[in-house]
Amino acid sequence: MSTPLEHWRDELGFIPHLPGAPEAINADSFDEDVLESPLPVLVEFWAARCGPCRRLAPEMAAVAEQFAGRVRVFTLNVDEELEAARRFGVLSIPATLLFVCGEEKGRILGLTDRDALVQLLRPHLNEPAE
Repeated sequence: MSTPLEHWRDELGFIPHLPGAPEAINADSFDEDVLESPLPVLVEFWAARCGPCRRLAPEMAAVAEQFAGRVRVFTLNVDEELEAARRFGVLSIPATLLFVCGEEKGRILGLTDRDALVQLLRPHLNEPAE
C-alpha cells in the first residue's frame, strides 16, 4: 500500500522534509525539537542499510500526514548520530520512540504498521478516537 508521499522516497527510503512529512533530525537539535516540543513527538531511529527501516518510512509518513499539526514526526539516522541512539538506549533498528513533554512514553522495536503507531499515540492526544 502506498501513501501520497511514496513517490518522494529515494532509493534508500529517506523521505525529505515536506509539509506533513517526517523531518530528519540530528543530535544538535534533538533537545529543542523533541524534548522541548509542546506536541507529542515520534522519532524513528533508522539507517539506510536497514531494510525494515525503509519499509517503515511510508508508515511514518502516513502518521505524519494524518496527525499534521498535532504530532511531530522525526527520523534520526543512527549511522550519522550514534551518540543520540546510545543516549536513548537504542540497540536495534528500526526503533520508534514516543516523547511527550520531554519524557519517553513508549517504544516500538522493529518493523510496525500505521495502526500500531496510532495506538501508541492515541492516549497522548487530547481528542476523541476516530
